[in-house]
Amino acid sequence: MLEVGDVMTPKVITEDEETLVTKLSKDMELAGIGSVVITKVGKPVGIVTDRDIALKIFVSKRNPSEVKAKEIMSSPLLTIEPDVSLEKACELMADRGIRRLPVIEDDKLVGIISLRNVLTRSPACVHKFYPAE
Repeated sequence: MLEVGDVMTPKVITEDEETLVTKLSKDMELAGIGSVVITKVGKPVGIVTDRDIALKIFVSKRNPSEVKAKEIMSSPLLTIEPDVSLEKACELMADRGIRRLPVIEDDKLVGIISLRNVLTRSPACVHKFYPAE
């Protein structure tokens, strides 16, 4: 049975909660990713996704060079451990309506698992996001 640690992306981009949204956007674009884990004093406290930026900045016509990560991040941060089954992770993500989960081991950020990670390794698990009607 696959576990979160088997499919997670080990490299996670992090930024401090005081970081401006313009830098977050640039980091995401350069890395080809859709989220940044936000930290406070080095500890993960939230996450900002490309969707957060689109909805909370551009739709509301706020200036991204004046908005800090802590103003738009999703918090408290929901996390998972690497030894949790992929099935459980998928259930949690579907139940909470989220597509990314930071992976924490011994109080340290060790990776991130996304719906894309799950889809590439266990496509049947993703049916939880799209139940048959």
